[in-house]
Amino acid sequence: MAIKVITIDFWNTLFDSKNGNERNQYRNKILKDHFEELGFNFTDGEYENAMKASWEYFSKIWQNDMRTPLSSELVEYYFKKMGVEADLERIDEIAFTFEESIIKFKPDLLPGVKENLDILKSKYKLAIVSDTGFSPGKVLRVLLNHYGIFDHFSAFSFSDETGVSKPHKKAFQHVLDQLAYFPNEAIHIGDIEKTDVIGAKGIGMKAILFSGDKNSFFYKQQKGKSIADAEVGSWDEIPTLIDTL
Repeated sequence: MAIKVITIDFWNTLFDSKNGNERNQYRNKILKDHFEELGFNFTDGEYENAMKASWEYFSKIWQNDMRTPLSSELVEYYFKKMGVEADLERIDEIAFTFEESIIKFKPDLLPGVKENLDILKSKYKLAIVSDTGFSPGKVLRVLLNHYGIFDHFSAFSFSDETGVSKPHKKAFQHVLDQLAYFPNEAIHIGDIEKTDVIGAKGIGMKAILFSGDKNSFFYKQQKGKSIADAEVGSWDEIPTLIDTL
């Protein structure tokens, strides 16, 4: 059956990870200000270790439970790791700042994204299927709009909104239901074999493994043969490739 829908991952497929260190440093500064206000003084190393632990906590839940913790949950974990009690109002205030940090320290679109989305939107329905971290779907939509590509997409599936992360079938089915198409009419493009490719193939979609961001952590980690229908290293390859699948 002909492809009618293209679902696309967000991180390291549409956007790079630029300014990730700056975002983490900013988040640590916010936490430091709050802890000092509460009468706590920790070393830079303690802040860095707690931030690392919070990401490890995130990864464990992401990989084992197929969901992504909300930003407020991550902040609450961070406080517990530091041995500091915090009220819900403070946690929500910090979580909001964490979420917005991606607007303050923006990633960039990967090369060729805008030009090739322009081509694809004239032939297919486009949708986002993305797992989220500190920045939820509502903030990622702002980023999409900032770069002028929000209106290219007709449906969205962000893990903080659906309650599941890839490879859970609901992550993909959510946009297919919105658009009223079947899995065999859709193809997914993403950079992670165990979430993007396995998730899409598991529901009956086709899949393209995107390896165009050589700075991606997952690009460096991926080993073995992919079960994807194709693998591409550049957005410029995608429009022609989809016509052949």
